[in-house]
Amino acid sequence: MAATLSPSDLWADIAAVRERAPLVHSITNLVVINLNANVLLAAGASPVMAHAHEEVADMVGIAQSLVVNIGTLDPYWVESMELALRAAATRGIRSVLDPVGAGATPYRNQAIERLLDAAAPTVIRGNGSE
Repeated sequence: MAATLSPSDLWADIAAVRERAPLVHSITNLVVINLNANVLLAAGASPVMAHAHEEVADMVGIAQSLVVNIGTLDPYWVESMELALRAAATRGIRSVLDPVGAGATPYRNQAIERLLDAAAPTVIRGNGSE
């Protein structure tokens, strides 16, 4: 059964985000990186879009949450995502995996399996077709 949110519940949640101003580490696809940053800012969060292997685990360590989106796959970014998910799991930081295009190609499926093997995310976000 789906949960129902009233408008007042939603505004209370938005107010809570603004009060906390969480740092959200987002490793997302190139198509929506700017939009994601701006939506997070509008919601009252502080976005950081770090994907360098040398800093990704440290960045997760200071963030309050992690978002990983595989829309534009690249081997370097997949490794960054894997490092980030592991760091989040080790530190008890909530994470979201958005497996964009799941099932579309063998490479994409292998990347998703690799990420899930690295660490189970708190939330898996997907569309019905995925």
